[in-house]
Amino acid sequence: MDAYKRERALFGDVSTAATYTAVSTTATLIAAKTNFTIYVQRIIVWITTDAAQSWSFQDSTTAKQCAEVPSSPGDSTRWDFDFGARGFPLTESEGLTNTMSAAGLAGTVVVEAYQKLTALTAD
Repeated sequence: MDAYKRERALFGDVSTAATYTAVSTTATLIAAKTNFTIYVQRIIVWITTDAAQSWSFQDSTTAKQCAEVPSSPGDSTRWDFDFGARGFPLTESEGLTNTMSAAGLAGTVVVEAYQKLTALTAD
């Protein structure tokens, strides 16, 4: 088992995929869970329809950005963001969103991520 899969198996795989049309707007990719931190390992984006908009991948509320596909990225392009097996930690208790500057781009997003309990909770 590779290191990426090991982290997801150990802590809780929250990987996901989504397809967006040219009329799509900002969307939640991974929902927040109180007292947990999401670690983004990889984001792979395939752009199928080019436009003068950008996609930003970030926390659901604090806007801690981990990746961005710039405006006018080109048709049939692939964008890979690899943060290693440990991953890029989002802010605790926040989800991952695809924040779009406006409707226009279309494509598919694949996210490999895990979440782990990072805050003590009272029972």
